[in-house]
Amino acid sequence: MLILLIFVYFTNGIAHGLAIPIGKTSDTLSTQLDEGYFDDRTIWSMVWSCLATLVACSWVAVHPNVPSAKDSNDRILGRRLAMMGYMLLAPELVIYWAAKQHLSAKEIAARYQG
Repeated sequence: MLILLIFVYFTNGIAHGLAIPIGKTSDTLSTQLDEGYFDDRTIWSMVWSCLATLVACSWVAVHPNVPSAKDSNDRILGRRLAMMGYMLLAPELVIYWAAKQHLSAKEIAARYQG
């Protein structure tokens, strides 16, 4: 998924690179740039970069439960995508879910400790 996002990002011509000049020390970077260089960023490029960042971060941050041996790869991917969607739409519910699992784990640990 992340590789696909990176591929789309670079093939749409949204990314612009600027090489720092090497050699002449009298030229500064500010003289190399024209005034309109930073004005070519569109609303779509800003929205795209924000969405790509959100999707990439939420994909990496989601750590679902260990799947059953009977679960297919499609089902596992579906669960992960659903949790990623929850994280994007309502992150406080994901925090609530994590806190609930933590408290349950503490309760189980206390029950079986002695």
